[in-house]
Amino acid sequence: MKVMRVVLLVLLAAVLIAPVPPTAAQSAAADRLVLAGPPGPLSIPLAYLVVNDRLAGVADTVELVLWEDQNQLRALVAGGQADFVTMPSNNAAIFYNNGLEVQLLNIAAWNASFGISADAAVTSLADAAGQRVVIPFQNSIPDLLFQYIVTAQELNPVEDFSVQYAPNPQQAAQMLMAGQADLAILPEPLATAVLLKTKDTPMPLRRAFSLADEWRFVNDESLKTPLTGTVALPRVQDQPAVMDAFQREYALAVEWVMNNPEAAGELAEEHLPELGLAAKPVALSLQQTAWDAVPAQAARADIESFFTRLLELSPDVIGGRLPDDDFYYGGE
Repeated sequence: MKVMRVVLLVLLAAVLIAPVPPTAAQSAAADRLVLAGPPGPLSIPLAYLVVNDRLAGVADTVELVLWEDQNQLRALVAGGQADFVTMPSNNAAIFYNNGLEVQLLNIAAWNASFGISADAAVTSLADAAGQRVVIPFQNSIPDLLFQYIVTAQELNPVEDFSVQYAPNPQQAAQMLMAGQADLAILPEPLATAVLLKTKDTPMPLRRAFSLADEWRFVNDESLKTPLTGTVALPRVQDQPAVMDAFQREYALAVEWVMNNPEAAGELAEEHLPELGLAAKPVALSLQQTAWDAVPAQAARADIESFFTRLLELSPDVIGGRLPDDDFYYGGE
C-alpha cells in the first residue's frame, strides 16, 4: 500500500523587505520537516501546525504524511522517512526496544476507545459477561486492556465472554450494527460515527463505558492510560531548536483542538479530505477524546505503570521490557 501524502504547506511566503542576518534560531532551521500521523483525528494537531505555519522558525518546508497501517508506520520509522511521528505509545516502545532510534517527546491522547452497545443494562465490561464482544485486532492495546480489566474482576476473558476479533475497527462496527455482536470496543471517531448512524433506528447504539474509566476502576483511580504520543526520529534529535519548537508548538496545537472542536472538525474536513471525515462528527468525537499534551519526562511514571501492567499479559506489546532513560526526551 502506498504511503498517502498530504502536502499542506510547501514554501514559506517571500519576505518583501531587505535581507537581514539570520538569528541563531533561523540558522538552525531545517530545510524540510516531515510530520507523520495516523489516519484520524489524532493527526489534526499536526495538520494545525502545517496549515498555520507554526514551524516556520525552524523549517523552510513542512509536509504532513499519513500512515495507514502498522506496516506503513514501521516503514516510515525504519526508513527514516519522517522527523516527528504520532503513534501509539506501545509502538514507540517496541521500535525503541528493537534498536530503532526513536525518542518519545510527549503523550497527548489518554483515552480514545469505548464500549458501544444497544443494551442499556451494560455500563461496564463486567456487565457484558456472557455476551458476544467484538474487538479490532487481536493483541492490540484495546484487546489487552479488555483482558486485563476483566481478569482483574475475576472473570475469564475466554470462558466468560464470546470474543470475536475483527481485522479492523470498521469491520467490528459493521458486525455490531448487523447484530453479529452485542458489544464492540471501538476507537474514536468511529464510535461517534456509529452512534450518529444508528440514533434514529429501532436499536440505537450507545456509549456504554470508556476503557480508560474501566482501567481506573480496577487499578488505583489515579492511574491513566497513556495511549498515543509523538516521537522524534534521528535526523532532528541533534537539533534542539527544532525539537523544542516542535514540542512547544505541538502542545499549543493540542490545546487549540481541545478548545475549538468545531474549528478542528472543519480543519480536518478541509485539509485532510483523504480521511473522509465530516466536520460535525469529528467535532463531537474530539470532545470524547481525553487530550492533554504532557512532556515525556512528566508522563514517564504513568507510562511505566501502564506498561508494567500490560507486560503481565504480553511482553511483546512493548518489545519485552520497559524502555530505559534514553527513550524519554528531556528537553523543553
